[in-house]
Amino acid sequence: MKKTIIMSMLLAAGMINAQNKTTKYGVFAGVNFSSLTGSDADEFKSRTGFHVGGFIWNYLSDKVSIDVELAYSQMGADFSTTIPYGINEMDGPKSASLNGKLKTDYLRLPVLFSYHPINELSVSIGPEIGILLNKELEYNQTINSSTKQKPDNLQQFDAGIKLKAQYIFAKHYLASVGYYFGMTKVYKNAEVYNLNSLVIVDAPKVYNSNLGISLGYVF
Repeated sequence: MKKTIIMSMLLAAGMINAQNKTTKYGVFAGVNFSSLTGSDADEFKSRTGFHVGGFIWNYLSDKVSIDVELAYSQMGADFSTTIPYGINEMDGPKSASLNGKLKTDYLRLPVLFSYHPINELSVSIGPEIGILLNKELEYNQTINSSTKQKPDNLQQFDAGIKLKAQYIFAKHYLASVGYYFGMTKVYKNAEVYNLNSLVIVDAPKVYNSNLGISLGYVF
């Protein structure tokens, strides 16, 4: 899957170089609503972050462009679960609440194929890759103090597909909404400490997802 996404991006770069085109530049920033999805993602919930970056639109025709973006993006997920920690002779098994955040910061590079039905509006789809810049796991228990650590079992590289719609208003201002769904696992193929059963298990099969809402400026 990684090879397919990278090949798609290289193909788009070749199309850009092969065409006479109009080019537009701009910057954008906005809010992220990110989470983790997949068969092992029941305990994860949405986390709010932000993103900021810039873009280049390379027009192949009046209606079609290839858009390249580069952005810093805060992603990850919140989680909430319970863990067993002993047995009470009167009440049976005891458990404690565990709440926390998985914070992941990425440098993200989407290459989008865009269609412009009118000058102000475009809809886009294309591959996106991400490079992990920073990571932090923060959690607290009802029976213990809060803990922070840097997990060492996260993939350094992320890849998936992005969908986006954007609208230009007042000639230079831009509003957009985009959704990214990851296609590479967030965790490495390794064993981790399961928070529910307190035993070593295979790493969860979960993937990044993100809804981003942005405002920007087109030069």
